[in-house]
Amino acid sequence: MTKQPNTIRKIVHKASSNRKLYVFLFCLGLSVFFWLLNALSKNFTTEAVFNVTYINQPKNKVVLNDLPTQLKIKIKGLGFDLMAYKLRLKSSSVNVDLSKLKGFNSQLQSNTLASSSFYSYISNQMGGQIEIQEIYPDSILFLFDERKQKKVKIVPSTQLNFKKQFQLYGQLLVKPAITLVSGPASIIDTLTEVYTEELVLNNLSETTTESVSFKAVYNHKKLIFNPDKVIIHIPVEKFTETSVMVSVRSINVPDSIEIKAIPNEIELKFLIPLSKMASLGSAKFVAEIDYVQINDNFNHKLKIELIEYPDYIQSLTLNPGKVEYILKKRK
Repeated sequence: MTKQPNTIRKIVHKASSNRKLYVFLFCLGLSVFFWLLNALSKNFTTEAVFNVTYINQPKNKVVLNDLPTQLKIKIKGLGFDLMAYKLRLKSSSVNVDLSKLKGFNSQLQSNTLASSSFYSYISNQMGGQIEIQEIYPDSILFLFDERKQKKVKIVPSTQLNFKKQFQLYGQLLVKPAITLVSGPASIIDTLTEVYTEELVLNNLSETTTESVSFKAVYNHKKLIFNPDKVIIHIPVEKFTETSVMVSVRSINVPDSIEIKAIPNEIELKFLIPLSKMASLGSAKFVAEIDYVQINDNFNHKLKIELIEYPDYIQSLTLNPGKVEYILKKRK
């Protein structure tokens, strides 16, 4: 029976101690809150970094140099307002409207704009409660060139690797084949073609279509494309190796002379798309030797020229590539 009163007294004592602690923490927090409230109601000066966007640039001009993307601004205002910017509770970006700034003349080849010229303009964007004291950099240089545009050819840049027995079947197709390029006159005047970003594809085994942009270097040259992307169509087909025997004919032979190639047939080896195998039987191959080679060089062997063959075959080899010959006078 003596243990129960002791236990109750301990619980009451502990509760009383915790209560005193809670009251102390509450009073401390309240004091800090009123101190902070009083401090933030005073004026302070601080620096903040703002992203900057330049709007309403002259349409007939191109800015050649890279403009600052950030401004470091020394601002003065109530602690409440400044804290919002320091903690990024308010937008940390500003616009510089070139059409509204005094002293900005886009007709000049170069124009230096003092940062002080847009103090009030930026202050208004911040709501008017913030006073701007300094902006870094203290001036911004604009270098201008006349804007021109013209249509130029698009050249695809590709690195294609195929699966075994698969090859490019035909030509790469680029849609559109031309693009309208706008930019500095000094570049546009000499521009004849533009290149896409390199398209790298490995283990190709089927026809593929990809969308690609233009090379990133054009961004640094201030070029704008319309359209700004192109479609590259890559026709792919499976090939197989085969061969045919072709008779060798002769050209430019005088009427009084007969010429005979030895051998008078050669083997042509090549790769052919599987879809064209059925057409191979009707395909035309023409191989020639030229009598003029004898008169010019007194050759013992004549080079064979393959002057006609289907355009869908690839990796063509002639065996042999040169032939001996026999000359006889006609009776």
